[in-house]
Amino acid sequence: MQKFIAYDKLAREDRFIRMRARRVAEIRMEQGLPPFPDLRDLESLRNRIHGILVGELQAMEGAGRTVFDFADDTPWEFVMDMARQVWDEARHVEIYTKLLEHLGGYLGEYPESTLLWRCACAATPEERVAGVNRGLEGLACDVFAQLIRLAQKLDDPLLERAVDYVLADEITHVRMGSYWLRRLTENAPERLQKALEFQMSIDERFNLGGVRGADARAESEGIPIAQDIRREAGFSEDEIARLVATTQRSPVY
Repeated sequence: MQKFIAYDKLAREDRFIRMRARRVAEIRMEQGLPPFPDLRDLESLRNRIHGILVGELQAMEGAGRTVFDFADDTPWEFVMDMARQVWDEARHVEIYTKLLEHLGGYLGEYPESTLLWRCACAATPEERVAGVNRGLEGLACDVFAQLIRLAQKLDDPLLERAVDYVLADEITHVRMGSYWLRRLTENAPERLQKALEFQMSIDERFNLGGVRGADARAESEGIPIAQDIRREAGFSEDEIARLVATTQRSPVY
């Protein structure tokens, strides 16, 4: 089996429409819409849920590829943790498929971008856990915390509980990424630094088309940083401060 599969080689049914994230944002702006769904109506909520669904699908594929790509070069415990994450992500795909149906949507209603998969194709295992587990799944913690608050406002206990269930897994994945980032780079500070730089590049470049903020007061402007959940997931105060500073100088979020 081929290692390091390109994004355009991912197997998909005909109902999936693949498009670069930048092009999706351009089309939305051409239609007078914000580049990223702002959750101000049911349609934008379905769009957001659809985006999360395909993201969970790519996270499942990415963790599976990490198992295959690095099984011979990493500790057995790492392989087992990545295999566990495959199972977690598969459950998340099922959950978000049902949530999309709950909201009146369907798979393939919106395009699929492959940004998460590109991050999951980093050349080293430590860069993969830094980029995916700490970078993108850290972002997922922020996204899911916002969705839970929205579900409470909508009085939708099904949406609230389902997302809260997935959030618990995401916190575990971030912690797991932090552990393996350091374990895989023991006595190799240059590799650790390179992996951290890769994570920071994702934090700075992952363009969701909104505006990030340090707390819930930014709710109407984008995706607030869930600082308490980030701390629970193992982010240090310095890391959170860096992320807040990043959002203040970059249009990425």
